Amino acid sequence: MDKLINSLKETYGYTNYDLALVKYALVSIASELSKIMILFLFYFIINKVSVFITFMLLLSFLRFNSGGFHCKHYLTCFFLTFVISFLAIIVLPSIYKPNYLIIELSTIICLFINYYIGPIASPFRPSPGSLLLKHCKNNSFVVIFIFFIIVSISNSHKAIYPLLLVGFWTIILHTVQMIFAKILLIKGG
Repeated sequence: MDKLINSLKETYGYTNYDLALVKYALVSIASELSKIMILFLFYFIINKVSVFITFMLLLSFLRFNSGGFHCKHYLTCFFLTFVISFLAIIVLPSIYKPNYLIIELSTIICLFINYYIGPIASPFRPSPGSLLLKHCKNNSFVVIFIFFIIVSISNSHKAIYPLLLVGFWTIILHTVQMIFAKILLIKGG
């Protein structure tokens, strides 16, 4: 990795900030891909791939744009990701299946909570500028709003309800972890 970083600096004149971003991106991509592959294998074995893909796509868009709580170590991050995925895909949908109106109302509430408190950047990456923060805030708003529109126009299609249900729980859990991350940020932890 250091050879690549030095090569970028010498060949293209990257600043230290640019190099820190590249390093953070490469480590993040490798880490996320390995977690996704392990989780995919687990959900493939238990025959829940379609809902896992829904979960991962939605969570990825949300986490990329609004950030949230970040673990310090790969294993704790993997464990937390597994717990959240298991809750969103298996546990919560079997406990409570809200009707479309509850999903829509909850989604709107989560949309405003996420917009108000986000984004929350990882302390392990270089600090983003105010323009990037605003862009990410708007993107996460759009992602949740698109989910709201999909729920609104497809509320009579029972075949996709399991996917909408996983999307609903993913947004709820993401919002809860955003609130948790914001509280930790305020307390300095």
